[in-house]
Amino acid sequence: MEELIRILFKWSKRIGTVCAIAAVGSAIISLLLPEYFTSTSTFLVGNPYMMERGSLFQRDAGENPVYLFGGEYDMNRVVSLAESSGLADYAIKTFNLYKHYEIDTTDELKEYYVREELNDHLKIVKTPEGMLKVEVTDRDKTLAANMANDIVHHLDEMNLNITTEKKKDLTEVYEKGVKEKRLTLTQLTDSLHNAIRTNPRDTVTSKIIGSMVKDALGDYNNIKAIYDEHLASVNQKVSTFYLVEVAKPAIRRSSPVRWLIVFSSVLVTFIASILAALIFERFKDFKLTAEE
Repeated sequence: MEELIRILFKWSKRIGTVCAIAAVGSAIISLLLPEYFTSTSTFLVGNPYMMERGSLFQRDAGENPVYLFGGEYDMNRVVSLAESSGLADYAIKTFNLYKHYEIDTTDELKEYYVREELNDHLKIVKTPEGMLKVEVTDRDKTLAANMANDIVHHLDEMNLNITTEKKKDLTEVYEKGVKEKRLTLTQLTDSLHNAIRTNPRDTVTSKIIGSMVKDALGDYNNIKAIYDEHLASVNQKVSTFYLVEVAKPAIRRSSPVRWLIVFSSVLVTFIASILAALIFERFKDFKLTAEE
C-alpha cells in the first residue's frame, strides 16, 4: 500500500495532466455530438371482451363481470404488433425515413439499414404498473412526438383489426341463418294464408300452421337480433387503448449526457494511468534487478 501511494505521488503530475487532457477532449467531443430528444406516449390496452356482442348487449346486469383493461396476453399481442414488419413499413412510408435517416435508396441493403435505424429510435416497453410506452428518439423533437402519437394510433387500428377479424368471419354465418329463418317464416305464412283461403272451415289445420308461424317468427326475430348486434359490434370504430399520456415535444435532450461522458472519460483515463504507472515502475525495478 505504501509503495502504491509512493508511485501515485511520484506520477501525480503526469496523471493529473493526462486526466485534464481527457476531460477537455471529452468535453469538446460531447459538445460536437448531435442532440437527441425522446418523446413518450403511454397507454393501457383495453379488454377485447368489452367489444364483444355479449358484453355490449348484455341484458342481465352483473351476469358476468367485465374488466376495462386487458391482461398480459393482450399486452403481448400489442408488443408483437409493434415489432411487426407492418408497423415498420407504415412508419417508414409515413415519415419518409429513408430521407430522414439519410439512407442511400440505391443501396441493395437500404431496407436493412432503415429498419436498423428505426429499431434504434423506436422502443415499446412494459411498465411495472401494467402499461405500455412507445418511445421515439430523434434529433427533431417535434417529429419524435408526432411519430410516437401516430404509431400509437396505428397500433390501435392494427389491434382493432386483429381482434375483430374472426368476428367478421361470423357475419356470413349469421346472415345465412337470418335468410334461412326468413324463408321458413315466409313459407309457413304463405301456407297459413293458403289454408285459410282454400278451406276456411278447417280451423284445426289453421291453428297448427299458425302455431308453427308463431314459433318461426320467434326464431327469426331472435337470430335477426343476434345478427344486428353482431354487425354493430363488428362495425364499431372505437379505440382499443386507453391513453394515459400523449407524446409531446421534449423540453430537454435525452442524449448525449455530457457530464457522464466527461466523468467516464476522466475515470477511465485515471485508472488506465495508474495501471500504466504501476507497470512502468515494476518494469523499471525488474530491469534494475536484472542488470545487477
